[in-house]
Amino acid sequence: MDLEIGGFTRATLRMFSGVVIWGAHFTAIYAFAALACARGFAQTQWLGANILVWVIGGASLIAVVAILVMLIPALRAARDSFEDWMTAAVAALALVAIVFETLPVVMVPACA
Repeated sequence: MDLEIGGFTRATLRMFSGVVIWGAHFTAIYAFAALACARGFAQTQWLGANILVWVIGGASLIAVVAILVMLIPALRAARDSFEDWMTAAVAALALVAIVFETLPVVMVPACA
């Protein structure tokens, strides 16, 4: 890992990219759910499921793919450096968090 300012910033952002992706996902799905419930379009059906399931499912899919883009290379190189190990660990925890915040969408009625 480079000790220059740009290298340090890049390494830090890479290590905590999982948390950043999770935070963006969390904010997006809860903001959309709040807006959909407040404006009354949460029960809109499309292809047999309400709009919340589609939007949150799509956002979750995008977040999982983004996490995997960071996780897979870090896992392959995890023995090489602390940066790779930390990137893999944080990305894996973020992946679990994304799954746990997406599951209630299919388990709980919208706007309950």
